[in-house]
Amino acid sequence: MDNLESISLAPLGESRWDACLKDLEGVLNPQSFSSWFSPLRFCSNENDILTLAAPNKFHIEFIEYNYWNTFSPIIDKYFPSNKKVQFVINSALQEEKPSGVSAHSDIRTMVPGKADPAPARKPAQQDLYSTFNSRFTFEEFVEGPHNQFAKVAASSVSENPGRSYNPLFIYGGTGLGKTHLLQAIGNRVHAKDPYSRVIYVSIDTFMRDFIDAIQNNRKSDFSSLYLQADILLVDDVQFLKSREGTQEQFFHIFNDLLQRDKQIVITSDRPPKELEGLEGRLVSRFLSGLMVDVQSPDYESRIAILQHKNVIEDLDIPYEVVEFIAQNISSNIRELEGALTTILARSSLNHADITLGLAKSVLMDIKGVKRNRIISIDTVQKVVTRYYKVSANELVGKGRRKEVALARQVMMYLCRELCNASLKTIGLRLGGRDHTTVMYGVREIGKRTRAEGSFKKEIALITQQIEFEGD
Repeated sequence: MDNLESISLAPLGESRWDACLKDLEGVLNPQSFSSWFSPLRFCSNENDILTLAAPNKFHIEFIEYNYWNTFSPIIDKYFPSNKKVQFVINSALQEEKPSGVSAHSDIRTMVPGKADPAPARKPAQQDLYSTFNSRFTFEEFVEGPHNQFAKVAASSVSENPGRSYNPLFIYGGTGLGKTHLLQAIGNRVHAKDPYSRVIYVSIDTFMRDFIDAIQNNRKSDFSSLYLQADILLVDDVQFLKSREGTQEQFFHIFNDLLQRDKQIVITSDRPPKELEGLEGRLVSRFLSGLMVDVQSPDYESRIAILQHKNVIEDLDIPYEVVEFIAQNISSNIRELEGALTTILARSSLNHADITLGLAKSVLMDIKGVKRNRIISIDTVQKVVTRYYKVSANELVGKGRRKEVALARQVMMYLCRELCNASLKTIGLRLGGRDHTTVMYGVREIGKRTRAEGSFKKEIALITQQIEFEGD
């Protein structure tokens, strides 16, 4: 590269450059224009070469790679005789806006009218924002009816960033795997294309960065960090609520990336229209892409998740313990795996085998169950109707359908065993049935429990659920 010690300013050239900036300001969003074109300075227009100064090499490469198709026609319009655009580096532009330019030795030349020069790419910088947990991959994500669509959409985005679903908005309750999907996208893209700049950030981190940038007068650096992203993964966007300044900044970054076909994936605990305290224009942008939800896993999926963990971590958890955990932890995956981890820890620390009794004790502690509390008839009825998938009206009614009759007798038996209720009280709660009818039901279930191992297990499972059910 040649050395340029100094470059004189040309008034006519400066006025043309001001006209270029005005046109650029009209076609770019304010954030993009302010971040990438406001810092440029006109240097000279001599020998058919337009020379501009930029703050650093990255700034030049970013404009070349992302804005050349927009920039080049405008240069042609106001500098029609120029054959080349030459950039020089003036590091002072990062902190101030000088009236003149003392250029450094780094010069880059481009030709107006040609397509993107697509400079040689370098492997993406690895830092705090592009580091992903190696455990969070699509292969380790246990798929079920509750999350299948979200996984397929996330996987598609990782294969075709910016060309599949953009933006992708994933929503659902806490601990259901949204962060796992974000990290899985990052891991797969890094594996396929180490040159892609993938940024993962929680909205809390984004807000802290923005506040720090304001306090240290480094808003331009803050914007530049996120505008480098080929893929931006944002976790827990619901916490952007009522943060007007941060929302403004996020909106412009979001718009800029989307305008350049950079992939954006966002997670939230609720769908966009239910996000309170967010600007309408931001919600509108979220709604412009694909929205998918992740739900609480059903019983079969909870079994699959625990069994998967059992296999990949080479554990030896008896199936009855897995089944017990799945029956009694239904809120989210994080709690499900947390319960298993606690059982493993209790077993290791106490040098005890992993048994159903140990699992029951651990879950009682986790849920804060009082072991000697009185169980109500209402609780028994709630669990029995849920287990056998019958309604409370069917239980107290006169229907004789097999499933209803069984559920009714099981309720009689468990009310007698767990609630110490009289036969008369139980009969009254079951539609005014005679105490002899209740006695018959209790005896029938007692006989089956003693004679049939599988039925005994079924009653034990229902009993466990009753013990864990809140008052």
